[in-house]
Amino acid sequence: MGIKILIRLVALLLAALATGGLMVNWIGLTRAMARISSAAAYTEFHQATNRTFDPYMPIVVFGALLGGVALAAVSPGVHSATGQLAITGAVGYAAVIAISLSTNVPTNKAIAGWSIQSPPANWKAVRAGWIRWHILRTLVSVPALVCYLLSGLLAGG
Repeated sequence: MGIKILIRLVALLLAALATGGLMVNWIGLTRAMARISSAAAYTEFHQATNRTFDPYMPIVVFGALLGGVALAAVSPGVHSATGQLAITGAVGYAAVIAISLSTNVPTNKAIAGWSIQSPPANWKAVRAGWIRWHILRTLVSVPALVCYLLSGLLAGG
């Protein structure tokens, strides 16, 4: 197996793990979060899921971004279709990171400091904002992954 194929495989794997993690969180956990009616239960649930997802998601999302840079580097050039798709996908994952760092991550840090016994009165508004931004970053990641897949397919073996 050549180095270019290995780079494409690793880039695709990281992107698939990143987008897959975001999708699982949206389709599974976020929908469950939205149904929780108790402030204490929501706080405990969100804190627990943050401890699970926090070490994993930054690694795969930043890895997906770097994977796009690597895909562009092994393409015939930035003006080639494979190079442009790789760059477009990398811009998508950069947008996911920008959305995350400006919205979801600060909210996660705030919720991590909440008392389970006495969360703030505006917890439903905080939850709604977190869900809205999470859906956006998830939807941005899907075309980014598709760009990587197309770049890899067009590059061939």
